Amino acid sequence: MKICTLMSGSSGNAVFIETSETKILIDAGQSGKAITCALEKSCGITPGDLDAIFLTHGHRDHIMGAGVLARRYKLPVYATEGTWCEIKSLVGNISEEQKKYIDVKKTWELGDIKIETFPLSHDAVEPVGFLVSKGGKSVGLATDTGVFTTRMGNTLQNSDCLILEANHDSELLRNGSYPWSLKKRISGIHGHLSNETAGQALLRTLGKKSKEVILSHLSEENNEPKLALKTVKNILETEQVSLEEVNIMVAPRYKPGVQVNIE
Repeated sequence: MKICTLMSGSSGNAVFIETSETKILIDAGQSGKAITCALEKSCGITPGDLDAIFLTHGHRDHIMGAGVLARRYKLPVYATEGTWCEIKSLVGNISEEQKKYIDVKKTWELGDIKIETFPLSHDAVEPVGFLVSKGGKSVGLATDTGVFTTRMGNTLQNSDCLILEANHDSELLRNGSYPWSLKKRISGIHGHLSNETAGQALLRTLGKKSKEVILSHLSEENNEPKLALKTVKNILETEQVSLEEVNIMVAPRYKPGVQVNIE
């Protein structure tokens, strides 16, 4: 499996996953043109090569380009019923044939991959995360959630690659320029994971198979890549988790990240 974050943060999110038979995009949070350029530059493909788009939830930084790409390339789009209701006026017309409805109680197959979903805790309608697997290898994605639940931990346990939100540093958020209402929303149970909660989540999910961790959706104002890495690594080292076996990196905000290969 090949994994590449195309963009990450409140300005836009998209993750590309490829196997020998299947190519998918999880979220499409910038313009169709920006996503097309990112795919061509980092992955050597066009959106027309994709088999499907999957949406985690209905906020603009995750769905902005979904309608354009779906219409232009006749791509199926997978989302929960709640997300479809939320984005109806935001993505434009998508034919009923292209609309695919996610049931969080079921695991299903697309090409040579299996896909499992799980609920997130965010101020959107029916948001979900994903576990994508093939042949004993798996990549999990959990962003835009205010809490890390037991179900999330169980589903993502021992993933080969984990894309996990580390949105903010609690002190920077508390002392920053955001209005109190926004600070409360971000740090609340329907907001975003902090660096500290991301580190605690990793303690619950890392296993012998875990080789790659990509910290994602970092706040531009309330976080820094070096700070996120330091905080997460300190938490793991305090609990005597060996960092020699797992590579922890940060997804760039405005450009594609390093392509991760899971063999």
